[in-house]
Amino acid sequence: MFEVSASVTVSPNVLVRMLTAAVTAIPGVARLGVVPVGRVGMIGRHTGFALTTAPDGLSVECYLVARVGASLPAVGTAVQASIAAVLREIVGAEVRDVHVVIQDVDVPTPAGETLVHG
Repeated sequence: MFEVSASVTVSPNVLVRMLTAAVTAIPGVARLGVVPVGRVGMIGRHTGFALTTAPDGLSVECYLVARVGASLPAVGTAVQASIAAVLREIVGAEVRDVHVVIQDVDVPTPAGETLVHG
């Protein structure tokens, strides 16, 4: 659980759902990636997010797969802003920093399928 104030606690599951909705709505994001095994702060299993708490706020790592052709710096910046907004404005949490890790890009095949790289 993440304590937002002395009387409000947000379940990690709720936090993941809110962050997932915000991130996957950003143009250029294909889907969430996978948090590396053993990463401290991982929420749930393979959610795409790792969070750590400190006295001055939350630190977030977001792992994602981008769409081919998207501007990766623009996607990363938009994801950072969106995550920070959700945490500050909707959850009421202080945000220390947001790191975005683009693990791969989706490459469409001629049949319209998506080729997934490791």
